[in-house]
Amino acid sequence: MSHKPAEPNMDVLITSQRESFWQDVQVILKGYYPYKLHFMKNSDSILSPSENLAPLLALVDGYGGTLQACEWVQSVKMTYPDCPLIVLYGTEDQLDFSLVKKNGANYIMHTSFDREFVSDMTLTLAPVDMRGANIPLSALLPIEMADVSTEEEIHFDVYIHLPSNHKSFRVRKSGGKIDERLLEKSESTHQRLYIKKTQMKPFFEYARTVLTMKDVPNPVPQTERIYKSKKLIHEIISEFLNSEGADFQAGKAILERCLEILKELELTKEKSAEERLKEIYKFTGHPRSTYQDALSMAVYASNFAAFLGMDNTKIESAALAGLLHNVGLAQMPVSAAGKMPSEYTSEELSDYKLYPDRSVILIKAKKMPLSPETSIGIVQHQENADGSGFPKGLPNDKIEPMGKILRLAMRFLELTSIDGDELGMTPKAAIGRIREESLSGKTIVDLVTITQVFKRFGN
Repeated sequence: MSHKPAEPNMDVLITSQRESFWQDVQVILKGYYPYKLHFMKNSDSILSPSENLAPLLALVDGYGGTLQACEWVQSVKMTYPDCPLIVLYGTEDQLDFSLVKKNGANYIMHTSFDREFVSDMTLTLAPVDMRGANIPLSALLPIEMADVSTEEEIHFDVYIHLPSNHKSFRVRKSGGKIDERLLEKSESTHQRLYIKKTQMKPFFEYARTVLTMKDVPNPVPQTERIYKSKKLIHEIISEFLNSEGADFQAGKAILERCLEILKELELTKEKSAEERLKEIYKFTGHPRSTYQDALSMAVYASNFAAFLGMDNTKIESAALAGLLHNVGLAQMPVSAAGKMPSEYTSEELSDYKLYPDRSVILIKAKKMPLSPETSIGIVQHQENADGSGFPKGLPNDKIEPMGKILRLAMRFLELTSIDGDELGMTPKAAIGRIREESLSGKTIVDLVTITQVFKRFGN
């Protein structure tokens, strides 16, 4: 008699009294079909479970503040001592991170701001093997063309993602090679190649081999550098959102980590115009997310500042402004999570228009030293040249040069990213569109600024 093999345990524990929290978690993990979510609404049901569970992971609601979160965490750890645990908190939840971790939490993450890292951390702590065309985009990692070769055999699967139908298709199977035709098609269609995030280790090993064979002096894959930088941003943002107080030493430490990202991505390094264009192109075509936007804005703003002839100090300020421009979005109400600004209620839209100011307030509250140019770039990155922007609706003659650069970077980001069901525009087409907008009177971006940058794209 044949026996059907036992299905692997994929239990994930969700603890909260709030239906809205359960719904949020289901949105974050939508498409992660192997997981079996188990909802528990009080400590008693955790301490005396009715089911025989052995959860791989627990997601705990941070609603109610530090003491409530600690009670949930202690209950889970008493019943499932080996279960890793993530506390998810929202805008209104004031948590002392050190105390919550002392009680047993492994990670503390913002429910809406950290969404891509919640799914990343879930995959890290409880890996699942997803197959077919329904793998969520959040479970895939875009790879950089500099890290691949047509000569080396791959030990991971390669995918493309079609945003129009939300499908991910495997285009090369582990054990084969990535051929020139696939690379050419990816470049010509402005369509990225992806790997599963659960296969990052074999990909990074492969990429290091490729770079070593190419005699690259420091064979650290570009894909790995970018992913490492995103994780660093997550750590930095966590410091801003921690309710624990900070002194000037803590603020200085945050700045040093920001500068580490700039160094990792070589944003303040001397480069030719051609090298800068390649760098800009490399960061386009990504789906919008909190941390991807931060990295892309840092890249675009610093390179645009260089195109405009700014010195290294201001290039660094532009990069830092891009990196930290959206910190204030963490104070958006939970009801706005997962929505586009066009879908906001009037109250949510009013909140949204405050986020540039809130970004600077959050940064300064942590005593991080901020140059005037960086602060201006953050505050003014949504100010339009025709006065229709926010938070202050400044006319063009009141917007500083750094603000104009950050506004150009923001508009360029909007046009070149995957947005919902559509692939973004090519960088050259996007720069052309922005210039046309400025010439036609729809002056989102300062005409002088876009004209100077436009010339660098060889139009």
